[in-house]
Amino acid sequence: MSNKILIVDDDAATRESLAMLLEDAGYGVLTASTVPSALKIMADREPDLLITDIRLDAYNGLQLIAMAPKRIPAIVVTGFADPSLEADARRMGADYLLKPVATSALRDLIAQKLANADRSPAPINTRAEPRRPVTIPVSVNAGSLAARLLDVSNRGVKLEVECLVGVELPASLTLRFGEDDASVGVDVVWKRGKNDSSWLCGAVVAHASEPQWRALLNTL
Repeated sequence: MSNKILIVDDDAATRESLAMLLEDAGYGVLTASTVPSALKIMADREPDLLITDIRLDAYNGLQLIAMAPKRIPAIVVTGFADPSLEADARRMGADYLLKPVATSALRDLIAQKLANADRSPAPINTRAEPRRPVTIPVSVNAGSLAARLLDVSNRGVKLEVECLVGVELPASLTLRFGEDDASVGVDVVWKRGKNDSSWLCGAVVAHASEPQWRALLNTL
């Protein structure tokens, strides 16, 4: 059975040309134009590899990787050079390619990622329970920034973080809770400006902080 590759791009011409290229190479191809439709395909069809654009309407390709029902090898293909996004993508295990991409280079990278996935242990679904909203938003300190916890899961959080003019949101944050100063380290996987004074972002809990996070979850 051929490997299934999911292509996610909001430009129809790009999706179709890439789908034809991969079908000619012998792969099964699935396509989506939005993050919600891509997530449904991931849950229902379980593709072996994801190729995604960065800019996807109100979402981005890194959010899609982070929200995937289970870990999936991924390649980000974009026309926008952004060192911050590239660093975030690579931290999540995805390759980051700038258009135009040579056909032979893309085919070689796909083959390499599929081969590496076949040799890896079975992936673990780190989202053991659905993300749930925090009924009353919890105020926390995110490093030196004020923040509110909006929703949580076993391994992740969604935050609204106060902006400081001219200061970029760090890639990693330490969240401090309450008077006992309990702290949890998190890595930011997606972010977008909510307004002139705050960011919305999603983050995964750092491995070293998982015991503290499990204890805190019971209080939220």
